[in-house]
Amino acid sequence: MHLKSVIVSLAFGSLLAACGGVEAEDGMAEPTPSLATSEQGLCEGYDAGARRCSVRCTANGPWYLYEPGILYYGECQAHGTSYCGHTPSATCWSF
Repeated sequence: MHLKSVIVSLAFGSLLAACGGVEAEDGMAEPTPSLATSEQGLCEGYDAGARRCSVRCTANGPWYLYEPGILYYGECQAHGTSYCGHTPSATCWSF
């Protein structure tokens, strides 16, 4: 009877060890960082001294940068709308 208890205990322990902890799903990737963390160096703001207009027509599209002096404060959004043909996904002032 004692051997039967040992075998049952080993089998039960093996099942518990095989189950393990909670596994991460393959489809669960890290969340996409927000603009505040991923592109903070790009969009600093006119008040912070940034003088280069940056325009992004679509959410995943490239940034178009205009050199300082080409566009002035208040013109970045309007130029982005004119360039993209619609309201741009993002406009900001960068260094």
